Amino acid sequence: MLNVQSALPVNIPAPSAAPKPELRRAFGRFATGIAIITTLDDQGRPYGLTINSFVSVSMEPPMISWNVIRGSTAHQTISRTGRFVVNVLAKNQRELAQKMTGPIEHRFVSVPYHSSTSGLPVLHDTLATFECDVHSMIAAGDHDIVLGTVQQFTHRDGRPLVYWQGAYATAMACDGDH
Repeated sequence: MLNVQSALPVNIPAPSAAPKPELRRAFGRFATGIAIITTLDDQGRPYGLTINSFVSVSMEPPMISWNVIRGSTAHQTISRTGRFVVNVLAKNQRELAQKMTGPIEHRFVSVPYHSSTSGLPVLHDTLATFECDVHSMIAAGDHDIVLGTVQQFTHRDGRPLVYWQGAYATAMACDGDH
């Protein structure tokens, strides 16, 4: 069983239902990268989901984090397998990001991937991959923060797919850099 911790309680008044759309719009002002978490389900089949909550946490030991809705199929799958791959998407992989939000049984149909040395699905043509073991899952509101220890990684040059103001976008370097 994985280590699930609760953060210390903070007394923040719960907002009424009315501000929720405005809070979502405010959150949307922060551009985030798009990644797909891949792992294997209970029957050893590839499982994936699209996220926009991936961040680096630590260089020593190398750690990352992402968020998953508590009680979801993704949460159950990651809790049971205890390992996963973060696949950072390139700007031309919007359709793949959308596909991994659809019906679970269709997510890997016609999707090019290979197995890592430990057997996890790794998507083709992504900008970076991070194969991780779950370090811990920390309760935070209706989500858990998944902390992963990086075991292997790859990367290549290219422009990322990002999410900004409720839509997919891409990023460019400032002042003509790169």
